[in-house]
Amino acid sequence: MMKAENSVAAKSGGCFPGSAWVNLEGGDTKLVKDLRPGDRVLAADVHGQLFYSEFLAFLDREDPPVHKLFYVIETQTPQTRLLLTAAHLLFVAPPHNHSHSQPQPIFASHVQPGQHIYVLAQGGQTLLQAAVHSVSLKEESSGAYAPLTAQGTILINQVLASCYAVIEEHSWAHWAFAPFRIAHAALAMLNPEGLSSPLLFPAAVPEEGSSLAGVHWYSRLLYYIGRWILGSEMMHPLGMAS
Repeated sequence: MMKAENSVAAKSGGCFPGSAWVNLEGGDTKLVKDLRPGDRVLAADVHGQLFYSEFLAFLDREDPPVHKLFYVIETQTPQTRLLLTAAHLLFVAPPHNHSHSQPQPIFASHVQPGQHIYVLAQGGQTLLQAAVHSVSLKEESSGAYAPLTAQGTILINQVLASCYAVIEEHSWAHWAFAPFRIAHAALAMLNPEGLSSPLLFPAAVPEEGSSLAGVHWYSRLLYYIGRWILGSEMMHPLGMAS
């Protein structure tokens, strides 16, 4: 990657562009930037079974104007096109000679043509494996958004992706967000009509120009704990900090 591209991608975290869209329960679609807590979006479990999962919050939200460099992952059969930042996790199918049959999470920057990702089949009832035709880079200024669902997965532009980034371990990240999900469920029980809470949105707006502008406080906390426990070598170099 060229030096100029590195400067754009630095501190990119894990996000999708504002033009990305999701499938809602009921059959409608919605731009990811317009998601609101309580929306139920199409997701999948570790075995690839589809169902609808509640959108909880944005782990990162940077509204336009913001320029980010996205990896463009494309398939031809069926034709799909997904943009996501380098440190975001995408699920690929294991090699045919591998005994592990579950979707495997890898960084977007590690996806290669010829690998198979999981896309929504015609009719929207199942997932199928589709070969990656091309991987390229594209700079966009439509904003950057990292939605979190209760399941920890989400279908974006009909492609199965993780809600997590920075560390190449989806299950670890999902486990680390368990307290957040429990607190969210408890608040929902106490106030079924909804409550503005710092667990859902940051309590304060980060200072302009901050490297963590838009990042949810819980994600920020986990990032620093992860660096302390696991070491920076376990983190993607284009994660939340350069």
